[in-house]
Amino acid sequence: MVAVNPEILIWARKTAALSVEEAARKLGFRDSKRHTAVEKLELLEKGEDERGKIEPTRSQLNAMARVYRQPLLVFYLRKPPKKGDRGEDFRSLQQSSSNPRENAYLDILMRNVKAAQSIVRDLLEDDETERLDFVGSARMDMGEEAIAESISNKLNFDLQRFRSRRSYSDAFGYLRDQIEGLGIFVLRLSDLGNYHTSIPADVFRGFVYADPIAPFVVINRNDAKSAYSFTAIHELAHIWIGSSGISGELGHDTNNAIEHFCDRVAARLLLPEKDLDTIGYLRRATNVELVTKIGGLSSEWKVSRTMIAYNLLHHDIISFSRWETLSMQFRQEYLKQKQLEKDERDSRENRPINMNGILRNNLGKRLVDHARAWLAEGTLTPSKASVVLSVTPRRVDAILNP
Repeated sequence: MVAVNPEILIWARKTAALSVEEAARKLGFRDSKRHTAVEKLELLEKGEDERGKIEPTRSQLNAMARVYRQPLLVFYLRKPPKKGDRGEDFRSLQQSSSNPRENAYLDILMRNVKAAQSIVRDLLEDDETERLDFVGSARMDMGEEAIAESISNKLNFDLQRFRSRRSYSDAFGYLRDQIEGLGIFVLRLSDLGNYHTSIPADVFRGFVYADPIAPFVVINRNDAKSAYSFTAIHELAHIWIGSSGISGELGHDTNNAIEHFCDRVAARLLLPEKDLDTIGYLRRATNVELVTKIGGLSSEWKVSRTMIAYNLLHHDIISFSRWETLSMQFRQEYLKQKQLEKDERDSRENRPINMNGILRNNLGKRLVDHARAWLAEGTLTPSKASVVLSVTPRRVDAILNP
């Protein structure tokens, strides 16, 4: 037996967004003559049964660590840990509370990324990496135009090169290379390692750790590919003003001034005022004409239709009611397309898929290259490399050495 505070068991289960019934099943508890599987877990969480105090066995703790996605050492703490310093939650109340399980997955994802970011930061400090002067260099009162220009100049961003890319993914690839060239790590993550823990884009769009040594930007891979670039610039705006946190949907009903400001910075960089000035005639367009034109502009400008509609609203080209209608239509069409893509993937389930290659792409070249170099130097252990790459230790070599 080990001394474990029962409050830790309750906290760990709830953090994993599991009911007692679900947890008992996943932990492999079985009914007995005296107690059901659920009652066994409830008694452990209470810390006593009819015979007195009880504590979990080591094998039960190992199972809990696996099922609840917690380090084993957590169960030896005196009290449940407080929520880590992950920045501010800039989402609306509806987004942050609408689906407890998906928000619990998000909390675990952020904790995992924070652990990776902390390891990377320590190694960069050991390498005497200089602090990035642009992190926290701006203030909102400087105005969105000035910060957009500062970001563009630092990135050496060429809007025409961005727009000339063949696809949304290629355009994002160009932008991502420019961002990582500044010393920022850009990851695309949306689950905890399997599709059962997938987190949809309406729970979070992205999050950022605005650290001056190892800034991390995470983009929700479940979002539309056409939205990746806007989210990336939005998170860069957070880095420029030194504001870590979670971002919600574009144009969502939020009163958070920082979110609106970062949206406007991203819009200024990817969709300059001069471009919007050329389409003022859309004020007189019908909804059908508007949808057709926005679709064409989306392909041409390599940004999402929702972003274009959002900026038409803020440029007084369309009304709020038209914005709501358009955003709802685009959302429904996006969900339909996601389902078609899922059906197509399912039909190819027996075909070989390079999962390691997909994971490398999601982690980003900068993170993979650094992990490979540190591992070769011996400054990064395989176990810590697995934390940095969010894989099991046995997969580290396959990720780093294809």
